[in-house]
Amino acid sequence: MKLPTSNKTSSFGLKPYIKKGYYPAKLLKVEPYLDKEGKLIEGKYGHQLILEFVIFAKDANDVPTEPMMFKEEGKDEVPVIIPKFVYHEYKDKKTGAFQTAITPNSAITAVLKSLGWTFSEEDVDIEPLVGEWVEANINDYPTKTKDGKAYTASTIADVGVYANDVNKGSIPKGLKDIRPSKKPEAVSKQVKNNGIAEAEKNMPKEEDMKRAPVTEDDPEKSRSKIKELNKLHKDGFLTDDGHKQATEQLQAKLDALNK
Repeated sequence: MKLPTSNKTSSFGLKPYIKKGYYPAKLLKVEPYLDKEGKLIEGKYGHQLILEFVIFAKDANDVPTEPMMFKEEGKDEVPVIIPKFVYHEYKDKKTGAFQTAITPNSAITAVLKSLGWTFSEEDVDIEPLVGEWVEANINDYPTKTKDGKAYTASTIADVGVYANDVNKGSIPKGLKDIRPSKKPEAVSKQVKNNGIAEAEKNMPKEEDMKRAPVTEDDPEKSRSKIKELNKLHKDGFLTDDGHKQATEQLQAKLDALNK
């Protein structure tokens, strides 16, 4: 008798946490942002890719040594793997058609360049970038368990070019087996010459998409911002992950102000 197996891992449990700072990170996996049925999740701004990075410790010369590890009580120690969501397709404001987000000044282009890609008018093949290094800016963000207990997890605030000469192109032994690479066949830029300007004109501004939480120490402003984020999420303007992270940060601020 043979039993079926699956390489999928549970998303339940605590998200990993390490001290915030700058770390070497290696791209382990790229996949489209899908729902449970395997369909592309579509919001106001379009479609996203999930880039998963393995976070590494480094020596005194900033050279990567070994993957950072995280251990949740009662579970095995695992490598610290943190996802970064980036838009690769935007929905045209006028026509509703999807167009590439990979233009000279876009957020995803900055990430791809950090991985060693050079901008061109050819389609972007993601596969050769798996295994490349970046410098990851790791930050804290407050979150909660399913039963409401607050804790701090780590998030990738930004990535940049990794300056050190490292052995690119190889995944640390064992990690590739933990999370096999899965990617779209190709990410099409669909931009030619003067079409770049038109595509960028119809894109939402990055600063509008980020919708940074308010910083004023005014509880009423924080509550108002949470209501606004809830409406944006309900209307499809924010992804589940973006809504969760932003509202948790605001709620943590409210809780601190009310003490």
